[in-house]
Amino acid sequence: MKNLVTFIILFCISIQVNAQCETITSESITNPGQFGVSTLTEGNGVRNGPDYSGSTIYYPTNEDEALASIIIVPGFISLESSISAWGPFLASHGIVTMTIGTNGLFDQPAARSSALLDAMVSLKEENTRANSPLKGKLNTSNIALGGWSMGGGGAQIAATIDPTIKAVIALCPWLETNLISEEFLNHETPILIFSAEYDAIANHTLHADQHYALTPETTPKLIYEIAGAGHTVANYPTGGNGEVGVLALSWLKKYLVNNNCYCPIIIEVPTTASLFTHNITCDSENSITQEVTCEEGWSIISTYVNPTNINFSNFIAPVVNNLIIAKDYIGNAYLPDWDYNGIGDLGEGQAYLIKMLNTSSLAVVGEQLIASENSITLNEGWNLAANYKTSPINSDLAFSSILETQNVVIIKDYIGNALLPEWGFNGIGDLLPGRGYQIKVTNTCELQY
Repeated sequence: MKNLVTFIILFCISIQVNAQCETITSESITNPGQFGVSTLTEGNGVRNGPDYSGSTIYYPTNEDEALASIIIVPGFISLESSISAWGPFLASHGIVTMTIGTNGLFDQPAARSSALLDAMVSLKEENTRANSPLKGKLNTSNIALGGWSMGGGGAQIAATIDPTIKAVIALCPWLETNLISEEFLNHETPILIFSAEYDAIANHTLHADQHYALTPETTPKLIYEIAGAGHTVANYPTGGNGEVGVLALSWLKKYLVNNNCYCPIIIEVPTTASLFTHNITCDSENSITQEVTCEEGWSIISTYVNPTNINFSNFIAPVVNNLIIAKDYIGNAYLPDWDYNGIGDLGEGQAYLIKMLNTSSLAVVGEQLIASENSITLNEGWNLAANYKTSPINSDLAFSSILETQNVVIIKDYIGNALLPEWGFNGIGDLLPGRGYQIKVTNTCELQY
């Protein structure tokens, strides 16, 4: 009966997630999107960065979630206005978009890379600037970069310099021949490359095709060549009969916002494609979402979902604006105010100690971890163990596999309620989904729920 209840719960969750995804199609991505858009410039107090010249920040005015962002730089002898159409389009779909100019129209890709990285500093400052309408609204851990022509080459270079960049969009990218190599394109940042069949400036055979081929196979990557088009086709979301905008937005929604519902759109071959190649795998049919409650103050959280992206900064991104600090069981810390991730990737079976300004809900999307099929290694001494159960279960029963070995010293929940096997005392009661538990054992052992 218990297994039947668990199945019904998971089935209902799956139906809910699939129903949400069914509303997201290439046809549902309108231009403009659902949000109103306003702008900020240096005249409004935005930082004037030394490595670029002028900027415009487009932002959604009626979106309250922590906002992800992208910064876009133009190409050789081109002004900021040449790529400005991306600003209102992406912002109307909930993504803050900063377009910038360059200090010199003849700046090479390396200088455009520096411009993008400097603009990241300016954009992050808006999250703390006293008079900014974006104060406290930006997710400063979720920033993508993009660029056209030499700007696209610059975005590629920037990704090799700063691994915290979440996604890259290269619009008909151009790089010097000596930089088009595995050495200079070696990064793990998911990259979307637009190219044009009849590009006379950045010939796709010499540039975009090589960018794709030389980016590591372990990096999520996609190249979409627009049939019959020239060098400026991807400067506007309306390029390729609007399919350029649909794919760019879907790429950012998946890899920047971590919404896997957009994955099927990404791998859907555009009608205007003369070339379409990628290494993307979608697993949305097997994905579920777990809502983990992050309590105000200190708590211990865990998940029974294996996220698509296991980097801790991506995992915690939906609640990062309310997060003060997170720590793993050995004290490694994630410090959002410093953009510092000492935790790295999520560990198998691990829970995390977090401190929040306010109670928030953390949505975790990925594949279900079946409790009976996944054991958790507990090291001698203290551990922070995940809870793989999808519904409340008595803690004596849940921990029976280790309690029977007489190896457990103490188990505690986040508010200090204790299970003391030596005294036959259980102050924890039921284990709750989304919670993690402190466990001290005398010897290394395996916890099997």
